[in-house]
Amino acid sequence: FQVALEKVFNFAVSNIFETRVAGRMVADMCRAAVKCRPEESLKLFVPHCCNVITNLTVNDDVLRDEELDKELLWNLQLLSEITRVDGKKLLVYREQLGKILQRTLHLTCKQGYILSCNLLHHLLRSATLIYPTEYCSVPDNLLHSLINKKCLSFLQDWGKPGDLWNLDIQWHVPSSEEINFAFYLLDTFLQPELIRLEHYAAGKLEMSRDDVQQCLAIVHNCLIGSGNILPPLKGERVAHLVPSLVSLEETKLYTGVEYDLSRENYRETIARVTRKLLRYILDNSEDDTKSLFLIIKIISDVLQFQGSHKHEFDSRWKSFNLVKKSMENRLQGKKQHIRALLIDRVMLQHELRTLTMEGCEYKTSHQEMIRDLLCLSTSSYGQVRSKAQQAFFTALGTYNFCCRDIIPLVLEFLRPDRQDVTQKQFKGALYCLLGNHSGVCLANLHDWDCIAQTWPAIVSSGLSKAMSLEKPSIVRLFDDLAEKIHRQYETIGLDFAVPEKCIEIAVMLQKSEHPSSDFTGLCSEEIQLGIQRQKEKNAEAVRNYENLINMLLDSVEQRNLPWKFEHISIGFLSLLLRDDRVLPVRAIKFFVQCLNHDAIVVRKVAISAVAGILKQLKRTHKKVPICPYEISGSPKPSSIQAGDRPDNQWLHYDSQSLPKTKEAWESCCFVEKTHWGYYTWPQTMTVYAPVEHQPKLGRRRDELTEAEQIIYDHFSDPKFVEQLIKFLSLEDRKGKDKFNPRRFCLFKGLFRNFDDAFLPVLQPHLEELVADSHESTQRCVAEIIAGLIRGSKHWTFEKVEKLWKLLCPLLRTALSNITVETYNDWGTCIATSCESRDPRKLHWLFELLLESPLSGEGGSFVDACWLWSREQRCCFPEWRVPELLHRLLKYLEPKLTQVYKNVRERIGSVLTYIFMIDVSLPNTAATKSPRVHEFTTRILENLKPLMEADEEIQNHVMEENGIGEQDERTQGIKLLKTILKWLMASAGRSFSTAVTEQLQLLPLFFKIAPVENDNSYDELKRDARMCLSLMSQGLLYPQQVPLVLQVLKQTARSNSWHARYTVLTYLQTMVFYNLFIFLNNEEAVNDIRWLVIKLLEDEQLEASVCSLCSQVREMAATTLSGLLQCNFLTMDGPMQTHFEQLCKMRLPKKRKRDLGSVVDTIPSGDLVKRHAGVLGLSACILSSPYDVPTWMPQLLMDLSAHLNDPQPIEMTVKKTLSNFRRTHHDNWQEHKQQFTDDQLLVLTDLLVSPCYYA
Repeated sequence: FQVALEKVFNFAVSNIFETRVAGRMVADMCRAAVKCRPEESLKLFVPHCCNVITNLTVNDDVLRDEELDKELLWNLQLLSEITRVDGKKLLVYREQLGKILQRTLHLTCKQGYILSCNLLHHLLRSATLIYPTEYCSVPDNLLHSLINKKCLSFLQDWGKPGDLWNLDIQWHVPSSEEINFAFYLLDTFLQPELIRLEHYAAGKLEMSRDDVQQCLAIVHNCLIGSGNILPPLKGERVAHLVPSLVSLEETKLYTGVEYDLSRENYRETIARVTRKLLRYILDNSEDDTKSLFLIIKIISDVLQFQGSHKHEFDSRWKSFNLVKKSMENRLQGKKQHIRALLIDRVMLQHELRTLTMEGCEYKTSHQEMIRDLLCLSTSSYGQVRSKAQQAFFTALGTYNFCCRDIIPLVLEFLRPDRQDVTQKQFKGALYCLLGNHSGVCLANLHDWDCIAQTWPAIVSSGLSKAMSLEKPSIVRLFDDLAEKIHRQYETIGLDFAVPEKCIEIAVMLQKSEHPSSDFTGLCSEEIQLGIQRQKEKNAEAVRNYENLINMLLDSVEQRNLPWKFEHISIGFLSLLLRDDRVLPVRAIKFFVQCLNHDAIVVRKVAISAVAGILKQLKRTHKKVPICPYEISGSPKPSSIQAGDRPDNQWLHYDSQSLPKTKEAWESCCFVEKTHWGYYTWPQTMTVYAPVEHQPKLGRRRDELTEAEQIIYDHFSDPKFVEQLIKFLSLEDRKGKDKFNPRRFCLFKGLFRNFDDAFLPVLQPHLEELVADSHESTQRCVAEIIAGLIRGSKHWTFEKVEKLWKLLCPLLRTALSNITVETYNDWGTCIATSCESRDPRKLHWLFELLLESPLSGEGGSFVDACWLWSREQRCCFPEWRVPELLHRLLKYLEPKLTQVYKNVRERIGSVLTYIFMIDVSLPNTAATKSPRVHEFTTRILENLKPLMEADEEIQNHVMEENGIGEQDERTQGIKLLKTILKWLMASAGRSFSTAVTEQLQLLPLFFKIAPVENDNSYDELKRDARMCLSLMSQGLLYPQQVPLVLQVLKQTARSNSWHARYTVLTYLQTMVFYNLFIFLNNEEAVNDIRWLVIKLLEDEQLEASVCSLCSQVREMAATTLSGLLQCNFLTMDGPMQTHFEQLCKMRLPKKRKRDLGSVVDTIPSGDLVKRHAGVLGLSACILSSPYDVPTWMPQLLMDLSAHLNDPQPIEMTVKKTLSNFRRTHHDNWQEHKQQFTDDQLLVLTDLLVSPCYYA
């Protein structure tokens, strides 16, 4: 260590570094050396630096120089850094260091006195803070005992985890000598500066701005250096902010510091002097922003600083977590970290305790300083405001209930009647209300008293003379304020009453002796007083709530209020809708009138608000319990069984027993939740009681409440409704508008609360809208119809029947006028109408949707729309409508040979929903819905002409668009296209994988699918390829494995080379997705092994497709390599022998071949077998890319013998050797140990390219 220390010292003192970059780095390096052994290191550094600084400052002229010598600056920087060590070690040099401070603290050069301030700061921190003094890998006492015994082994302790319960940390705790030294520094250097500043603030002393800034810098560094030993501010508690029966005194945490109250509390003195100075500067030199910046820092640290800054702690916390994550060893378990890391964590915990100031008691001293920060936050200069606001937000989050005291002061700047507020003060006040991203937002406090002041003030500030909508910054501020309130607002409670049962339990708990407590229980009078106080608070909250609404409404009704503030006020009103209290009548009337407001933003808010109001006014409908087993007449099953059972048959849609009369309707037991009964029944099943037990329908106006009468009057007015429909029919964002769920909720609430009262007024508008084919009008009528259907849930049979007599013609017209733009809107309308509704209640709609045939007369789009509407209808009540699904499937089957692509895609999607409920799971009863295997069996019969044909299947575009009779083959191709669309749609949406019958389609897909993924291929080929890809990823049941392998073997014998190639790509994905199912079946593994090796010897070789057939063999080799690599197949003796035998297949010598031919002819069978053997060896080698098994060296030697064989063997060998070299290059020194010297010699010749100049 001594040698290293001397080298560092010589390097530091023999050079002069600039202080910004290089100087910092070298000083940090010296500090690290000094921290290791402070005593030895300080002996070298401190005297040297002190001597250099003393010699360079002997002449008083240096003190006045604006540019200091670089050597002086460097030594000051070095000295300030090396003093960041254990304070006890610095006491020896206190006189020298004190002289240096006296000589340099008042340098004229700012860079010089800042470095001197840093020295003062570090000396105070080293002497006063509590911190660990060592971070060794073993405890200090154990280290000394090991050194004494001469048995210390540093390597044994390297990376060793520390003992969490016996860390034996050596702490630096300030001694009385260090405390005396710290106060000596404060008395010597801080007190004179405070006196100077106080005289300056009183006008007794003239000082330049630079002198003021120098004094403030010294004061600030003294404060943050000694903050740990300075007691908190004193003062009277600010009373009357909140009434409370419990003590609101703060909980004081002990952090190891004992305050010496006999000494002067410099925190109090700094606060007093700084406040005086601030007033003087604001009155006489407000443009001295640099001094104001320092004052803001001082005020913030006087309030907050107790030894550590929050931002510095956060940075260290993040750094600690990164280091911990990078150094953790999970094999050793949790918390098994090195000792230094554990000590660091303990230190962070100590700092966290010193930073814990939230919930501090709000005193008058705090009040004064926070008000000073508010004054600075609304000053003339933007940078001053910004820095002051950050300190202001931090202080607001620290002290209890201080926001209640500060809010009225902030709102003073927003008052419309004030003439003396400038725009800058106005902006500052808005920023104070807005808050920062992580702090307190004064405009959105979770307190009625606060928002009852802030929200009306924000709205009324629109009338202030300081507000100007021409300034983008102010407009942006109001936008941010409104957006933040909307995003963060949480409903504030009105009733906080504690149930009597809870009070009884609390009384019993305080009387209990277990656990014992010193707490003296409350008497009954105190409890009653608390209950009474709570009632008063609840009543006050209700008053605040109603007053807030009235004040916002008063603001909106002011004629000269700018439009932006009207919108903000309406937004605030919309936030005040509650579940537990109906909005006041005045507000309801306002929102209903806003439905026809000129501004679209206001109309959107009003639509949501009125929908919410209607939900508030919703009357409770009575429910009665039922027993599903009694209704079905079936006993309760002994175990849970999903699917169609005897006890849930009564829920099914049956066209023979639909409730088409009043008696049948009222006797029918409707169950709206479509998921009930499929798996099991609720423990207590309730349904809506008969209509005579429900709230009255068809009420007169005088039977309505006052709030309901307002809505009734407006929606009974034809002019109001006409204007509303006009607005709802307008286009908002062209091409982006969609079915609006808020508008749907509005109409649903109207027809739910007032049944058919408004139908006569709306009927002519509905008929007019349906006849109009424009996008916006069609969307509007779709939203109204969906609301009508869902809102009629509790109507009587007569009303519902009358409704459907109106709706059926409207829906027929709408579906016939459907366009590309309204296609999704009508689908959403039908889906929304059927959601959570008993399908028997909507039998009119279901029967209507099965009326229109796929005629093709209206073109492909009309047919696709018809299918889309049926698909939406099938989505929700799936298992309860088996009859409808059978009828739909029966109708669609003859239509599967469709010409149009979009119709085929839609049929495929509809088929997915038809078969979705057909799942084969344990404890699942057979479904009564259509079955996939039955449908697929019928399809296979129709596809026989294609499956039995040997020639390649092409997409007969001209034939399928022809007129008249078409042959079976053409019909089969069109059917196949539709089936492909169905299988592709099912892969992502169905609950089960392919059934056995679907797997029988694989040979046909293999025959069609192309090898390359090329968009230039026609639809049939692309779909076949995609379908194979999706089916290969599906789960196979064990009983399906033999069938799939049989299909793959059959296809492997096909004459089509691309079918054989596609089998291999399918096989790879299928095996990896079903790896464990195959591994559990030894026969299946052997079949796959045989299949891959069979295709490795693919003998189909024509001259024109030689390279293509080579692709089949190469893909087989790739497949084999992957199966070997994942240990699906093993590299055993028989496999190696088989490949070696194939490699030995003799080829005729070149002179015995037909030399006169253009192409070098070799008998195809011999070449293929030899190539298969080489590919097999290649696959084995490439299956181990990161290691060298014992069998690999010999295989490489065998492979190298074929380097001069004819193509494609030569290319295969070269490619294999190249890949071997690439994958084994990083660890070649280890891998080459597996080879003999002779093998290495051969391998080097093969892998190293010969030099051209050799």
